[in-house]
Formats: sequence, structure tokens, C-alpha cells
Amino acid sequence: MFYRENKGEDFMLMDEKTKSLLDFERVLAELHPMTPFGQKLKSNIKAFEACEKEQLLEELDRVAAIKQLINSQRPVFVEIRTHMRQIKDIRKSVERCIAGGVLSVVEFFELKNFVYIVKSVSESQKALQWAIPNKYAVNELQWVEAVLDPENTGIKTFYIYDNYSEALAEIRKQKALCEHKLDILKKEAVKKAEAELGIPIRSSGEITVSKSQTNLLDRLKNNAMVQGAGETYINVTYRVRPSEDMLELIRSIEIMKGEEAVEEAFILERLSSRISGRGSEILEVMAAIAEFDLLVAKAYLANGYNGIKPLICDNVKLTIHNGRHPLVEAGLRKKGKPFTPVSVNLDKGVALITGANMGGKTVSLKMIGLLAAMVQHGFLVPADHMETGMNAHIYISAGDEQSIDMGLSTFGAEIRSVKEALVKSEEEGLILIDELARGTNPHEGYAISKAIINYLSDKPGITVITTHFDGLVREGIKHLQVKGLRNIDFDNIKASDEISEHMDYTLIEVEGESRVPQDAINISRLMGIPEDILHQAEEIMNK
Repeated sequence: MFYRENKGEDFMLMDEKTKSLLDFERVLAELHPMTPFGQKLKSNIKAFEACEKEQLLEELDRVAAIKQLINSQRPVFVEIRTHMRQIKDIRKSVERCIAGGVLSVVEFFELKNFVYIVKSVSESQKALQWAIPNKYAVNELQWVEAVLDPENTGIKTFYIYDNYSEALAEIRKQKALCEHKLDILKKEAVKKAEAELGIPIRSSGEITVSKSQTNLLDRLKNNAMVQGAGETYINVTYRVRPSEDMLELIRSIEIMKGEEAVEEAFILERLSSRISGRGSEILEVMAAIAEFDLLVAKAYLANGYNGIKPLICDNVKLTIHNGRHPLVEAGLRKKGKPFTPVSVNLDKGVALITGANMGGKTVSLKMIGLLAAMVQHGFLVPADHMETGMNAHIYISAGDEQSIDMGLSTFGAEIRSVKEALVKSEEEGLILIDELARGTNPHEGYAISKAIINYLSDKPGITVITTHFDGLVREGIKHLQVKGLRNIDFDNIKASDEISEHMDYTLIEVEGESRVPQDAINISRLMGIPEDILHQAEEIMNK
């Protein structure tokens, strides 16, 4: 229930490590369905496979349509989400009923309340200027309403109505008559006792007397019209003694209460059977609510980062124009700073991103992977334009991957991660490697990087690698450089906290074997490293 049908083994676009490193889980955390059904669907969200391209296109079209409707019909969506927020998870009750269980009065109340909320959501849905696909149409459960509200009161509370059973109606009628007679006899008995004793008696027939009132206590103790009902350390309570007629009525009422309970149990059983016979229809409505809830949540999320609908092609391709990492952008916005959009045009083979540390290479790399992952999960993306093929996998090797548990050094853990990437490279997917061979000496690191790049350049997918090594670019390898601090007047910048303001994170494609930008010394200068050290470093570099 609530899941897209799988055509074989479960498709896994990314492993858990990649989801975490690309911040995909954090993006999902910003997705807020209102109902327990939508939340369940979100927790089981799956990527679309290459064979599901048409379904993905339909999903993206729907999210884009809802995003536009939210902007034009916002009050309707506020109304819908307000209704959906009130929905409780009653799936287990319905499933138990379908399996032959008998629902309790509380469960019928929750079901009836659900039916009225569904009615409100359905009415609001019809106000949308959208041809609602069946999968998302929340249909009213009028037949359930008729079962649970036979008197058509329109009240959300549930009650076992008299017209569910003639026998129940008769039992309740006779019980009410007896209770009325008993009430009359009680009042008469209280009035008679008051007259004889000369003291006021509560309508309940009880008299509470202080133990200090010994004379009154003696009178009550010796009067046949009252009997002891209780005692504390300071008071004694007496009650008007019921007559034989009253006792007979009390016995009759207790018998009828038992009969009423038995008949009510039969009615709950019959009602449960009626619900069970068409219970699958209730589950279908829950599934529609889940799908619609998640769809609307995707559209609201896209509105937050001004997402656009990407194009899906049949080629091995990934083009992003002015892409933005939604979480990094949100963080910078809180600080009053802009996010520099990044553009890439990637095809089959290897692309290298070069630039100094602090140049935003890692953010750009992760943004590429995150947007690709978002697309394949049916999300709009934060960019001006994006076109991509369907990936068989998305994998990233990044960060300090030292593994104490496995006894691996930083380099060993990195190579183990890269090995996984090499295994996956036989498919049309997206591989991302941050600072390849960072954990070993430069000479061997360069050699290993060169060999891995040569190996991956002939594979069917796209590989993007960030590096600080020179000389890795050759013909057939796309080279993207971070603009960095070029064209900056360093004499006019002194404070280290101004580096990010002057760093240009834009990626530019360069031809030939252009060297990696040498911004490290400039950054060190801005960070306050003594000039004599930096002059010496420049002399060493120029030798």
C-alpha cells in the first residue's frame, strides 16, 4: 500500500553513505507531508528507474502543475492542508476490520471523523483548477457516512443509534420507562423521609451528618426509612432506603442494561461486517491522500527554493545552468549572503574540477549529485535549466573516510570507496570523487589519479572529479576551473573574513592543459600568514 509498484528487485539509486554526503536526507527532512499516510509514503520514497522515464516525466509535470496552482490558489491549499493535518492514522483499525475484527465504539468514532475530513478535502480538491488524476483524487466515502450516520445528523461523534436495531430501540425504550418510574419513586421517598425526619435530604437521597450530632445520628440509626451508606472519621452518611418497588425496578434496569450491551455488541459486529465488505475502498482513499499529500509537499518545497522542471533525455548527459545547492543557499541567505550559481555541461566520460581549497569545488560537486538525485526522485530542482539522462546509480567518494573499525588509514578508506565507484562504472550512472588520492604523497597520488581517470574516461557513465593535481587533463577530459580569486586587487583586501565575499565560485570550462589555479598563497596571505614565509614560498614555486 502507498508504494510505486516494483518491476523486480528493489532499485537503489544511492547507498546510505551517498545519500548522507550529498545532503539528500537533509532535503527530505525539509519535505513536510501533513498526514500519517503521506509521511509513510515519504519514508519509503524511491527513485525512478531508467525504465520508468515516462512515470518520472508525469510526476515532474504534476509537481510543476501543483507548484503553479499553489501560487494562484493558495487559500485552497491552506484549507486542504489544514484539513489533512487533522487526519489520524486509522489504517490498522481498517485492516483489522477487513481481516474480520470487530471495531470498538472509539474506532468507529475515529472512522466517522476520518470520513468527514475526507469529505472536506474532496470538496476543496474540486475547487482546484486541475484535472485531478485518479491516483490523487480523494473521493468521498458517502457509503461509510450513511452506515455511521443513519439519522443524517452530520455530527462527527459516533453513537449506536436506536434505528440500527428494533430490538435495541425496544430495550432502550423499556429501560427509559423503568428509569423514569424509579426516578419518581426516589423523589417521593426523599420527600417522605424529609417530612418525617424534619431535615433536608439531597436529591441523591443521601444525608451526611457530623459525628458530633449524636441526637440526630440516633434518630437516623433507629429510622427504617434510611440506611447506612458510609462513614469517615468525622461524618456518617445515610441513604433513603429503597422500597421493594424501587428494588424491582433497579433489578429490571440492570437486566436491560445487560441486554442492551449484548445487542450493541451484535450491532458493532454487523457494522464492522458492512465496513469490511468494502474496506478496500477506504484503503484506496488513504492511498490517494498519501499520494496527493506528498505531491503537494514536493510542490511547497520547490516553491521554497524556486525549483524548475528539468528535462529528461535518453542520452548520457547532465546539463545544469545556474544550479544552486538548496541547503547551502538557505544557510547563506540567513547570513544575508548570496549563493553563486554553478553551471556545468557534462557528457559521457570524465570531467575534472580544479581550483584552490576554499574555492567551492566540493560544494559544486555535491550540488551536481544532489540535483541529479532530486530529479530522479521526482523533485523540481533549484536551477534556471537542467537536462539529464536517467542514472543507474549515483555514487560519491568524498571527505575523510578513515575507518578505525576496519583498520584502514584515510588513504585506505578512500581507495576502498573509489574501488566501489570503479565497480559501478560499468553502468550509465553518475560517479563523483572529491579530491582523488588526497590521502597519499603527491607523486603517487598523481600517478594513481591519472590511471583512474584514464580508466573511467572510457566508461559509459559520467564521472566528475575534483583535484588539486596539475597535469591530469588530457584530450577527451573536460576541465572545469573555479574562477577563484583571479582579477582581484589583493592590496585592497586584508581581512580574512572577506575571502568568501571576493571568491568567485563560478565554474568555467578551459581548453588544453591549463594549470590548476594557484590561489593557496593568496588565500594564506589573506588569512594572515607572515609575508616573509609567503615570499619564500613564491621563490620556491618559481624555481
